[in-house]
Amino acid sequence: MSKKDFEDMLNKHESVTKDSEIDWQKQKQEWIEFIKKFYDEVEQWLKPYVDQEKLKYHYNDLEITEEYIGTYSVKSMDIIFANQKVKIEPLGTLLIGTKGRVDMEGARGIVQFILADKDSKGMKVNVSISTDGEPKKEPEELKEPDWTWKIVLREPRQISYEEFNEDNFFNALMEIIND
Repeated sequence: MSKKDFEDMLNKHESVTKDSEIDWQKQKQEWIEFIKKFYDEVEQWLKPYVDQEKLKYHYNDLEITEEYIGTYSVKSMDIIFANQKVKIEPLGTLLIGTKGRVDMEGARGIVQFILADKDSKGMKVNVSISTDGEPKKEPEELKEPDWTWKIVLREPRQISYEEFNEDNFFNALMEIIND
């Protein structure tokens, strides 16, 4: 390898590194916006019960610390109704397989909400095997995800996602409360 070849190699890798740098502040802001949209929908669904004074909710300050992003503030939500208390709490955005996760915890367990691609129905793992640096199979072309909230369903031998809508939210809520 000549000096020129070495310099060409360094220049090539430098441009790849610069192109693939992540804007962590932007990632954090997007995540905080997704949390806000999540709470906006939940508030809308709870509004009739708040108006009838059958339910109340309030927010608490929550600090999350994540690698690369640092420490930032979000809100957790407590929902109080019928001698029940349910806590909704964002976990973070730097998680494997998702752009973010929020947990809803009640007396009988936890339901997870994740940001997944709109078309995603469940967990998908891609594996690429190579020998001598040559991939055996062309990697599947990845499209830019259209992030949307989903409810995680855990069944024996399978994890799937359900649409985050009003009916599914209340089904999930009923699963984790004592009634």
